[in-house]
Amino acid sequence: MTHLVVFDIDGTLVDSTGFDSSLYVDALRDVLEYEASFDWSAFPHVTDAGLLDECMRRRGLSDPDASLRREFQARFIESVRTYIDANPGQVREIPGARAMFDSLRRLPGLQVAIATGGWHETALMKLAAAGFEVGATPMATSSDHHDRREIMRLAERRACGELPPRRRTYFGDGAWDQQACHSLGWEFIAIGGRLDHVPAFSSFLNAAAIRRCLGY
Repeated sequence: MTHLVVFDIDGTLVDSTGFDSSLYVDALRDVLEYEASFDWSAFPHVTDAGLLDECMRRRGLSDPDASLRREFQARFIESVRTYIDANPGQVREIPGARAMFDSLRRLPGLQVAIATGGWHETALMKLAAAGFEVGATPMATSSDHHDRREIMRLAERRACGELPPRRRTYFGDGAWDQQACHSLGWEFIAIGGRLDHVPAFSSFLNAAAIRRCLGY
């Protein structure tokens, strides 16, 4: 039995929510001719796959052969790659995130994983650009499922196998992260200062306080 600690990426480990959302909205306009705002709060699934499915539904688009989905995903992934290549050093960690991530991976009795609403390809690009070396860290993404709760469950299975952890803690920055944790019965630690939640931290720089929340 172990303590499972799971991290979101955008806005939690990597300061990427600004350009990521902008590029996603641009791709919706270019591929689906759909005008979206940056407010995803009314969407049922705030993941790359879930947002795309809902935008297609609102546009009245049916896509039995998934060609539009493939076109959109390829367009978005390429735009993220182009942005990162054109802006070296601009995709940064949330302060203290790498040190916290690396230190927790070394602790006995604790298993670290990643569960993100982004697609697998862009998740790896953003982590690498921000200097994370995730190695064989278990990860689940929107490439696996459109529902954040299922992504989190899959991250748990990949991290812990058939042996359920005694405790589950998730670091996230969005209301959808908070809601998913409430639904699953996971502990939640808010990062970034956007949420009215306790415990919450603006970054990972107060490492001692964060580790106390985790019991280490």
